[in-house]
Amino acid sequence: MRERGVSGKLGVILTGVGVFLLGLALLVRFYAYDRLAVVPLDQETVSVSEGPGATIFDIANQEEITVDLVSTRNVVGDVEASEEASDELGRQIAVWETLVYTNEPGEEIDTDDPPRSATYDRVAFDRHTGEAVKCCGTFTSTTADENGESIRNTIGFDGLYFKFPFQTKKQDYRFWDGSLGEATEIEYKDTETIEGMEVYRFEQEIPATDVGDINAPASFFGIDEEGEVTIDRIYSNTRTLWVEPETGVIIRGQEDQLSMANYEGEDVATLTDVVIGYNPETVSDNVETYSSLATQLKIVRIWAPIVLGVLGLVLLLLGVAIMRRRSRDATA
Repeated sequence: MRERGVSGKLGVILTGVGVFLLGLALLVRFYAYDRLAVVPLDQETVSVSEGPGATIFDIANQEEITVDLVSTRNVVGDVEASEEASDELGRQIAVWETLVYTNEPGEEIDTDDPPRSATYDRVAFDRHTGEAVKCCGTFTSTTADENGESIRNTIGFDGLYFKFPFQTKKQDYRFWDGSLGEATEIEYKDTETIEGMEVYRFEQEIPATDVGDINAPASFFGIDEEGEVTIDRIYSNTRTLWVEPETGVIIRGQEDQLSMANYEGEDVATLTDVVIGYNPETVSDNVETYSSLATQLKIVRIWAPIVLGVLGLVLLLLGVAIMRRRSRDATA
């Protein structure tokens, strides 16, 4: 009699634990994962790209020169703006600002000595999908006034900007290009490995496109005319991004840029011709930082629910079996 009571209690306990573990499996997969698979609001990162042997047009000397270029990108999250946007729109929004400046290695940058080029963007995007959101006073700036303050142009960004979605698929996406001022298709090409990390390689082909005019003295470009002329800036680029699929983070990036000065259908100067990409230190830092996060997300998304679910189901079935056997023994 006592044994029947003990087995009955054991059956109830096993059944209860089994139900609890099954519920926990669902909670981990559909609640905990959704709260982990978001970008941080307080983002603060620095990445460095290098473009050796670049050809650029030097305005001071009015000629094409060959230099090594280094591009430094600072990204900082605006926590207050992100929280306000999330409350207002009823979805999880991040607002990040990014400053990218390009110059020769080791050159000091100040008001009197500006970089070769600089871009300052404020972008709002969905914390899960990475898709840009039109809100929050987003802007882009590529020029500054006489006091060195950025001249900001309000703009609504589109497509992906900082990263790809969590659980990136082997499919095509739309990625923002600042020179075009719009997002265009970026195609999945292959699965590769960087320092032991599996990544998806995407490529974005931007054909030669007129992206704006330049008013400059004809003599700048060796044009046999008096005064200023209007030059078309013809831009093309092949952007290659290596993306860790679980997090959607860009582990490595590279651009093969060509920008030509064109006058009345004829190229008169090379403005920029460079292959520039993340330096090895930046790539290694990205691999080290995001490999552990990718593993954690995969555990929460796949392995923890499976283990908890299987264990819960086994205990539930065992508990039910014990209680049924006790019931049969009691009626025997």
